[in-house]
Amino acid sequence: MSHITTTSAPAASSWLARLGALARRALQLHLQTCAIIAEAHRRPE
Repeated sequence: MSHITTTSAPAASSWLARLGALARRALQLHLQTCAIIAEAHRRPE
């Protein structure tokens, strides 16, 4: 089992880095969307 982890360690780290970047991007978009919705609700119609 150890030989599997040693060969896949660099690939796993790059995969985790990509996943982390994707998560940060998704969080950024989510916060932007929340801000837009909050601004729309604040405005009088």
